[in-house]
Amino acid sequence: GIAVVARLADIPAKLDRISVYLPPAVTLKLLPEIAAKGCDECWLNPGAESPEVLAEAGRLGLNVIQACSIVDVGESPAGL
Repeated sequence: GIAVVARLADIPAKLDRISVYLPPAVTLKLLPEIAAKGCDECWLNPGAESPEVLAEAGRLGLNVIQACSIVDVGESPAGL
């Protein structure tokens, strides 16, 4: 199976990329945890962003990328 964790803080490794596929209301609540964990890139996939999410991510100093992370790694979401 695939290992899962309850919180980002439970992941011992440094994260290069955190990819978010959640509704904006949930994403907004998750942003402080993302900022506390730290990452090089915080990908907000289509549907995860909102003006409030983007404002809070900016306030927290996150390097936000608004795009589909699946497409970025050369895959098609339709093929998954």
